[in-house]
Amino acid sequence: MAGRIWPDSSEWATDVKGLTPIEIADVYFHKRAYPGNEPNLHESRLNMPKKIINEYSQAVFNLPWLVAEEEGFFAQEGLEVEFLRSKDRDAGLPPESDPTQVDPFWRHAPFEELAAQSFSACEWGQIRRSHDSTAGGRIITLRPAVISQAIFVRPDSPITHPPMLRDKTIAVNFHAGSHFLTLQLLEGFMERNEIKVVHMGQARLRYQAMLDGQVDAAMLMEPFLALAEKTECNLIVEGHYAGSEMMSPDMDAPTAGAISRAIGQAVKSINADKKKYLHHIIDDLPPELRVLTPEDFRLSRLRYVEPRPYPMEDFERTRAWMLGWGLVPQDATYEDLVDNRVGTAG
Repeated sequence: MAGRIWPDSSEWATDVKGLTPIEIADVYFHKRAYPGNEPNLHESRLNMPKKIINEYSQAVFNLPWLVAEEEGFFAQEGLEVEFLRSKDRDAGLPPESDPTQVDPFWRHAPFEELAAQSFSACEWGQIRRSHDSTAGGRIITLRPAVISQAIFVRPDSPITHPPMLRDKTIAVNFHAGSHFLTLQLLEGFMERNEIKVVHMGQARLRYQAMLDGQVDAAMLMEPFLALAEKTECNLIVEGHYAGSEMMSPDMDAPTAGAISRAIGQAVKSINADKKKYLHHIIDDLPPELRVLTPEDFRLSRLRYVEPRPYPMEDFERTRAWMLGWGLVPQDATYEDLVDNRVGTAG
């Protein structure tokens, strides 16, 4: 891959056999740093927790992973998990109205660059990304987060209900839940060509664009739902939607199973005391907007369930809808894009 230097000598073949891309990089480093005296990584990794790098954009999507780390559930499964934040869009870029001009992996580039082994995103977007992935990423399971997003308008906006959003600009993140959910929520109120979504990137930029009048409305998730309500913005329409976990091809079934068990424990902990973990979600706000307390959140919006396989009928229904909007290629198939290891891992 461009920009990376990997070992290319055949004499290293046994050194890197069975290792992940991250471990291969370690082999290369130690070969260069300690020629003739490098540590035996195969032997040492047997006595160390397995390292997983998880990429995420917003804590509300990834809360079970964060809680599993915080509460030691990953450690109990012999896993060491590190977190890598997704890319942010440059605030100086203009809005984009054409989804074909936006890379479906723009925010999740770390995964495609082999810097992370897993990430979660909306069901729709993961079908497209699994199809497009050059790193071999596949959908492994439905994610535990069942996310709420809502379209808000400014406090002084004349818009009061969904039909009034005809031909009004709505800030979303293309190829992500805010994009697809907006289309699904509004196509029952207006013709498809009357839905005017524009790509603004991450929720912070969408929220600010709505307040500044750069767009008429914005699709938001927590903590920006609570923030919008606290600042007296008006909610127009809201919905929950599913997502899925994508993992790299070097993720073996036992490790996927261990991750799922740890995540399942975290889901139980979250549902037993949601307020305890809201600090992760509040911390996603920039310092100048960090005015929320746990009491500002509607806890019923926060829905988390244990990981479960992605049913073929759900995939086919979602794929058919995406084809109708031209948002996924015709050759995207369940057999090629889904690897339900959570259903086979012990």
